[in-house]
Amino acid sequence: LCGSALRYHPQYDTELPWFEHTDDGLTEHGQQCPYVRPERREIQLIKRLQQFVPDALPVVRKASWYCRQCHHDYYGERYCTHCQTGRFSEEGGAE
Repeated sequence: LCGSALRYHPQYDTELPWFEHTDDGLTEHGQQCPYVRPERREIQLIKRLQQFVPDALPVVRKASWYCRQCHHDYYGERYCTHCQTGRFSEEGGAE
């Protein structure tokens, strides 16, 4: 979504393959990517979960969003592909 470089982690005996952003490969839009900057509430929930499941990772929540800047309705991660940020998006459709 954000156009930033990703690092591929191949499948190992203990986990499935996965991707993550590289620290030095973030684009300007990558600074707002929900995978790079999860919401504060999500971080708090993950920290509580990690007390019981130490390897738990944040999950980006998918929902219906409305971008106040470009008036675009979309579904998925909080990241408007028109504005290339999630900063102006709020949950729910246009009213």
